[in-house]
Amino acid sequence: MTVESQSRLYIKALLVEDSALDADVLVRFLRYHDIEVTYERVDTIPQLQAALEQDWDIIFCDYNIYTGFTGVDAIQIIRARERNHQAQHHKPCYPVPIIIISSVLNESAIVAAMNAGASDFIVKGYLERLVPLLRREMTYITTIRRYFNAWKDAERRLNADAHIQ
Repeated sequence: MTVESQSRLYIKALLVEDSALDADVLVRFLRYHDIEVTYERVDTIPQLQAALEQDWDIIFCDYNIYTGFTGVDAIQIIRARERNHQAQHHKPCYPVPIIIISSVLNESAIVAAMNAGASDFIVKGYLERLVPLLRREMTYITTIRRYFNAWKDAERRLNADAHIQ
């Protein structure tokens, strides 16, 4: 779970990335900017599916993965798993933010990623926008969880009061 201590942010991230070097650059960039990241890197569909058994604060995904699938494929797998989890457990599943980080910069790629369910798109080599974007996404998810938990608490109190009367 995301924790924020003053300006330092602690996150658990899944990196869908075929380049260990690019993953290392991303992690070093985040740590340089006071974001402590625990992460796992995957680059195949079976690895991605296995990694989705865990909870992640955020997923960083390359657009072009050269091991047999694309970033859009990865997003579709992630969002389908979230929908299935929600249906099986009959409770809301918070969609994990998915940030596409890629050297591909064309409108059709960005539109395809966003339509598939990406939260945002960052170009490799131009990561300056990533830190505020990441903080925004983590604040958004934290707020959703807080409101959902408050709603569930109110629902429990209402049911408890109904049983007392």
